[in-house]
This record gives sequence, structure tokens and C-alpha cells, in this order.
Amino acid sequence: MTMVKAAVIYGPKDIRFEKRNIPDPAPDEVQIEVAFNGICGSDIHEYLEGMDLATMPHPLTHMQAPLIPGHEFSGTISKIGKQVSKLRIGDKVAVEPMIACGKCPECLSGHYNWCEHAIGSDQSAGFLGFSANGGLAEKCNVKSTFAHLLPTNFPLDLGALVEPVSVAAQAVMASRVSPGDDVLIQGAGPIGLFTALIAQISGAHHVIINDMSEERLDLANELGVQYPIRADSQKSLAHAISTITENQGVDVAFDCAGVQPTLTGAIQALKNGGKVTVIALFQHPPVVDVRALLKKGGSLLTSYGYANIFDRVIKIIDTHRSLFKRAITKKIELNELVSEGIESLEKDKKQAKILVRLHS
Repeated sequence: MTMVKAAVIYGPKDIRFEKRNIPDPAPDEVQIEVAFNGICGSDIHEYLEGMDLATMPHPLTHMQAPLIPGHEFSGTISKIGKQVSKLRIGDKVAVEPMIACGKCPECLSGHYNWCEHAIGSDQSAGFLGFSANGGLAEKCNVKSTFAHLLPTNFPLDLGALVEPVSVAAQAVMASRVSPGDDVLIQGAGPIGLFTALIAQISGAHHVIINDMSEERLDLANELGVQYPIRADSQKSLAHAISTITENQGVDVAFDCAGVQPTLTGAIQALKNGGKVTVIALFQHPPVVDVRALLKKGGSLLTSYGYANIFDRVIKIIDTHRSLFKRAITKKIELNELVSEGIESLEKDKKQAKILVRLHS
């Protein structure tokens, strides 16, 4: 048992900074000295509304709030369980924060992101930080299979980006973005930005990112996204897409915003035979214009989380270290989590990825 400093969420707008006991790792676990933990949109919703937070015992972890939040993290292994053979104390890892049974048909087929038992009856999410203790503490125990070894000299701050970049990469790969494709991203938050970067790395021709925030579009421009646009109506979006693609439309459109106008605009932006892929979680069920999609021979896809992709994403980030480094806009301390982290990310559109530093 080890005593550590941690953020603990009790419910909506109730995060406290406490000392917590972290047990020794189970036989199939490793204990990680957390270096950095990123903050994302789901953390904001967890804090503001209690979204996805376990309020009753989770079916797999049997844990519930109060819990240590955080699911985008990296660090150094400090202890290993008795059954762990492929990792060593001192190894630097990025954590895949999945909670899965490993036994249901989806898990056995490799789709552990769709585990049949991962979502609680209270809609608690199958991720560390929501239904089990996560990375906003000095140490955290994780299943060894979900601790991914980082290359030599790979910076641990970049290690904390592997999780959100994996969300984007899974969507891009599932959509089969190919060299020469024209791509639209609706929403220039962190996932939208990472989706644009992965699309460009994948060889897309025109990569267009649309957002209402000039600050976010400026950041997209700094990251090298080719066409940051601010289309404040369906008409202006259609005009921009028509101009950039010479009246053809886009091959793939990603909805990374999760509101009705962005989904409607994504469908309208498609060329014949194009695809819309929804990554964002919608707060309210959207209306899908099936008639418009049908007449274009279009497809509507979804991409939830990730599976079997972390090691590939680590290689992508490793190849483009300086590019992804620019997406980190601020580093803060644990006691600044709410004021300089969650609230800053919610209000300050200049922020992309804010990291909480637990250890240097």
C-alpha cells in the first residue's frame, strides 16, 4: 500500500485533493508513477454533470464514486505484479485506459472497446477515471496488457497524447481515408485537430477544418492544417467546400463537434459515394437526413474509442514528435486541475491539450 496525492471526484462540480492509499498491483497489473495526464472534453462533462461517472458499483470493477479521475496518461513503471513478464520496473509506458471483461464475444473478437459488460446500468463508462481509479494521482495500477511500452527517449508528455490521438486515428482508419481524398472535419477541438493531423499524415489531399472559434482555427493553422474555415451557416459551408474542392465535395467528413448543424453540414458536404463518420458524443439525439444521404449514395459511420491501435499510434507520434508537441498548449500542477485545467479548457478556445504534471 502506498499513500499518494490525488484528485478525487465525488460528483458534479465536486473534485477534492486528498491523500489516497494505492494498493500494490495485482498479479496481472503494473503500478505506474504517473508523469502527465491530459484533460479532455469528457473530463469536463464528468466534472460539470457527472457524465459517465459510476454512481453505483460498476459491473466489472465494482467501484463507484468517489474515484480518481483521469484517462489520458503516461508514466514509469514502479512495481510489477507476479504474473507480468514483458514489462520491467523503469519502463516508460502510455496507458490504454480501457475496462473490459476479456471474455464476451466482442472482447474475444478483438473489439474490446465494445465490451458487453463495460457500460454500467447507470451509463458509467468502461474507462479508468470513470469506473475505476485513473491517472490524476501520483501512482496508478493498470492491467499490464494496457500498459504500452514507449520507444527510447520518447517524451512522457507526448505519451499522454497517445490516448486522444488513438481516438482520431481509429476514426480515420475505420473511414479508410486514402491518399488523395478530400476531408472535412467539423469541430476544431483537440479530437478534431488530431483527426485533421492524422488525415494529413495519411495522405489526404485537401484537409478542411470548420469551427466557430477563430482562436481554434488559428491553432489549426499553426499545426499546419491546410484549410481552417469559419462557416457560420450551411450556405457558407457549402460555398467553402465547393470552392476548395472545385464543386466536387469531400470524400470523408468527420463530426467531432456533436451538434445538429455539424452533422447536417457534414452530410451536405459529401461528394457522391462519400462517408460521414461521427466521433463526437451527442448530448441530444440528432436528426439524420437519410434522403440526402441516400441520393448521394453516402454512408454514415461511427467510431467509438479504439482497439488494438495504441502501438501503431505511438509510432505515428514518434515519427512526428515536433508536430504533436505543438498541440500541448499548457502544463499545470495537480492542484490547478479545476481552475487552470477543466475551466480553462472549457472557456479558453486557445487551449488544445492541457496536461497535468504529476512527476517530471
